[in-house]
Amino acid sequence: MTRPLYKRIFFKRWLIIFAAAVCIVVIAGLISAEVHSRIMQARVVTQGQIETGWSEAGILLAGHTIRQKENFWKIARTYNVDIDTIVGANPGMVSLNSALGQTLRVPNRKGVVHRTVEQETVNTISALYNVCPETIAAANNLGPKHILVPGLELFIPDAKPVYLSEEMKRQFELRGIFNSPLPGRITSGMGTRTHPVGGFRGKHTGVDFAAGEGTRIAAAAAGTVLQTGEGDFIGKFVILSHPDAYTTLYGHCSHILTSAGRTVMKGQTIARVGQTGRATGPHLHFEIRKESLKGACCEKFCEMFSNVTWIENNYVDPTNFINLNRFLVKR
Repeated sequence: MTRPLYKRIFFKRWLIIFAAAVCIVVIAGLISAEVHSRIMQARVVTQGQIETGWSEAGILLAGHTIRQKENFWKIARTYNVDIDTIVGANPGMVSLNSALGQTLRVPNRKGVVHRTVEQETVNTISALYNVCPETIAAANNLGPKHILVPGLELFIPDAKPVYLSEEMKRQFELRGIFNSPLPGRITSGMGTRTHPVGGFRGKHTGVDFAAGEGTRIAAAAAGTVLQTGEGDFIGKFVILSHPDAYTTLYGHCSHILTSAGRTVMKGQTIARVGQTGRATGPHLHFEIRKESLKGACCEKFCEMFSNVTWIENNYVDPTNFINLNRFLVKR
């Protein structure tokens, strides 16, 4: 039995209407998805957009190649920033010991460079560095609906570095241990040099401070006087022992104002600047060593400076652990 003609026509019309409605819904969905995709793409932040924000905020990251007689502290002073900024602007830095030819990025203001990871937002980064989100957004050209993707670099104004290797954490902890023993300028840094008196090439295992005869020499850190004496090369000297197997050496002194076995406080006067031993003028030779003295080898120290059997490569550059606030100059 066939359906009446009017029912067949009615059914076909509704079928056409239904198909058209489905098509409209599908097309609308596709259009909506495309619009949503484009909106989302427009909200995704690019590195170029961030760097435009840096330019608008007056933030510049200069490239700097380390030259002879430079360290991170001197570079920081040159650019009027601090060591935290130098470290924070160069993610992945593994040591505070600078290397000749090493390339750094140095901002023109204090802060750090942050590399984004999955699911980070301005608010989570704000909590990480304790910097308000508005400050971060303004410095990096970010809006409230912008989406951060992994691998972007943001500049976080006035922040301190939070991601440090274990070695960097250890070195950062050392910064507050030692003070400068005196306010004179550094005239000779660590490294290979021609001895100003002997004329031979060799390692200079500390730094030399120029200062007037009789200037007070202070203990760089609290500790115990390990030895005092006088050597042919180093002249009158004091060696202090400090916690965590550190020792400091003060050489070419004119007068020794302490004695072996005494306990001294950080900043306490222990000697006076002189030019005893082999020296071209009054100055202080200052060293920091880590686990540096073998047994009782100090007993022969007064024979010659090099007779203290330091463990090879266990000396550290004082300028990398003390904010000396002095300029290195060629000697």
